[in-house]
Amino acid sequence: MAEMNKTIRAAWLFPDILYIHGERGNLLALERVAKFAGAEAVIDRIDFDTEGFDPMNYDFIFCPPGEIASFNAVVEWLKPYKAQFEAFVEAGRVLLVTGTSQCIFGGVTKRDDGSTVEGLGLIDCDFTERKLVYGDDLNYMAQLGGEEFEIFGSQIQMMDVESREKPFGQLMYGFGNTGKDRNEGSVKGNSIFTNTLGPILVLNPWLTKKIVAMCTGVEDFDFDMSLELKSLETKKQFTAGKVSRLTNCK
Repeated sequence: MAEMNKTIRAAWLFPDILYIHGERGNLLALERVAKFAGAEAVIDRIDFDTEGFDPMNYDFIFCPPGEIASFNAVVEWLKPYKAQFEAFVEAGRVLLVTGTSQCIFGGVTKRDDGSTVEGLGLIDCDFTERKLVYGDDLNYMAQLGGEEFEIFGSQIQMMDVESREKPFGQLMYGFGNTGKDRNEGSVKGNSIFTNTLGPILVLNPWLTKKIVAMCTGVEDFDFDMSLELKSLETKKQFTAGKVSRLTNCK
């Protein structure tokens, strides 16, 4: 029997710079669900003053969204650790990247002012900053670790995502990567790159449970998700109503 990991070591990348949309809630959700698995989440804040950073020392790494203007500095600091990030993903550990910060780990981001941001190249994606920010609900079916999950969240899209990676999910409602197909986000190994805000791990505890299980090796644990399930159904009914109203207006 595999040894259980009772401590989830988590890295929170640049919390004082990548801070928009209240995405710190994802780490609060991780801490809460870890307790139901009999584990503890120990979270390290990683910033420009951190010494001796090694992604391979962690079970879970979280990169929340920030302003695109800050990404060049972040990428330059992370460049020496690119090989360790690649090993982290290859090992099947969980890197969760939300919103705009997908740009940090992708290829080229074309900004509206004509400048560019060169990402780490961890995922085969390019980005184009949008002239108009798009915001709406987001509902899709996602796959992680051989399981399927229905995800609901919100999207505040500041860039279009041209991804050549496997999509994280297939849309039932929302804009997704480009608004031109049903693809939402990207997944590489067990690492997630998504447009979903909310925060995603708060609104979708079934996904959080899967991530905790992958980090700890503890599969057989449960907790009450009835409130979130009821909320999911209510929000789906609301988005169905929006679709119906738009259809009737045509």
